[in-house]
Amino acid sequence: MRSDLKSFNRIFPWQGYPARLEIQNLTALMLLVNLAGVSLFIYSWFFVRPYNLLVWYEQPKLTLRPFVQDDPSATWWLVWAFLIQGGLYWLGWRLALQLRGRAAWLIVLGGTLAFSSALLFLYPLDAADIFDNIMHGRILGIYQANPFREVAKQFAADPFYPYVAWRRTPSAYGPIWEILAGGVARLTGDGIVANVLAFKLLNGLFLALSIGLVALILRRVAPERALAGVVLLAWNPVVLYESIGNGHNDIVMAVWLLAAAWAMLNRRYTLAVLALLVGALIKFIPLLLLPLALVIALRHLPNLSARLRFLGITSLTAIALIVAAYSPFWYGLAGLGLDRRAELFTASLPAVIRAWLYLTWGVKDIGWIIGLVAAGLTGLFVLWQSRRAWANPSWLSFAEAGFNILIFYLLVTCLWFQQWYAIWPLVIAALLPPGHAPRLAVLFGFAAMSKHLIFGPLLFWVRPRPPRAELELIFGPAVLLLPWLYALLVLWLTRPTKSNHDPVEFS
Repeated sequence: MRSDLKSFNRIFPWQGYPARLEIQNLTALMLLVNLAGVSLFIYSWFFVRPYNLLVWYEQPKLTLRPFVQDDPSATWWLVWAFLIQGGLYWLGWRLALQLRGRAAWLIVLGGTLAFSSALLFLYPLDAADIFDNIMHGRILGIYQANPFREVAKQFAADPFYPYVAWRRTPSAYGPIWEILAGGVARLTGDGIVANVLAFKLLNGLFLALSIGLVALILRRVAPERALAGVVLLAWNPVVLYESIGNGHNDIVMAVWLLAAAWAMLNRRYTLAVLALLVGALIKFIPLLLLPLALVIALRHLPNLSARLRFLGITSLTAIALIVAAYSPFWYGLAGLGLDRRAELFTASLPAVIRAWLYLTWGVKDIGWIIGLVAAGLTGLFVLWQSRRAWANPSWLSFAEAGFNILIFYLLVTCLWFQQWYAIWPLVIAALLPPGHAPRLAVLFGFAAMSKHLIFGPLLFWVRPRPPRAELELIFGPAVLLLPWLYALLVLWLTRPTKSNHDPVEFS
């Protein structure tokens, strides 16, 4: 127990706090407590109270729409609540940049626990995904079937079947996620509330791991901003709302990005690659950072022999991990579902291009071409960032280039965009110094929420509804306009000049 406490104190330090707090520091601490209290009130009163899981759990596929039909102001109450939470979050982050010591850490971690505990009881309004995840977990854990082959439609008698949105579609995630989901479903039983809470608690566990990794990394290399980095992640309203409130599993994947960053910092390069691979076996996104990790590893290894040994050991262990993860589910390449989302476009730049080509020139069935072009552009950007990282010996090279890759993908080449994807770049931004990257990550997250709260209802709830292509021509730009403009502003402000030939970087 004593060694456990010492380890915890190394990650979340509070020894050596002055016996007498300065008035200014005490004022900042009291303000931080008040910010946490007001935030908790807003989460409880404006999020959980009207949409309480314990009240509405018997209503399958419940969305915000019926509430808005009864009270047209319901959406705008949520919008204002998010905006106020955003202001409180920003103030909390600014205070955390100044604060040190045990009391500040206790307030931040206690606030995170309080916010998460409240949001556990939010009905997942924009997230049929959590019920799909529960159903796929039950297919494996209860029925001992293959969620990559069998679909919810085959289990219509299951108590969760009425809640499932993608009834004819097998799992879109990786095998490690399905193993986790199957275990949780098997342990939880048939209760609706019990399963929703269990899957949210699973996300909460990985959020806690993410917070611990941010603290661990920053305490080692930048202790003066460790608390602020934790606040940037742990108090972010989008992260909390989507991970705990709506139960999206992106934080389960994102923690492995941070694990890879920790391994890179410690020059445990094989572990870094394996961490990214574990994340990719949950959701494919960490694959985008694999070339980056390999390039940085090869840069640091001293000679050809060490590099060949690294490549050999890493390749063998990676293959073993992939085989072990897929072996319970494998029935051929069809199980990978590589073409399953090829024609899914929404709220993205590729979706806008596809809609424009259709409306202007009548071009159909071009989604696969746009997808290939987007994949090619993503690959080129990854290679360019990897090359930049080769020339950057700083410990930040992985985090900086990783952030740039993720934000480029989301702003430019992602086909099917959802608001909870904003979690991906934010976990990396928590490691970066204050500047354009954290600001863009936070702005991107709040802009993404307009998809669910503003532009989705305005465009898709009207009757009669215009054709989908016409809506997509507006939808993506409306949602992503602010982050696009901010990104362009950063590119302009940091453009190379005669006296500045440094490459453009958001971070």
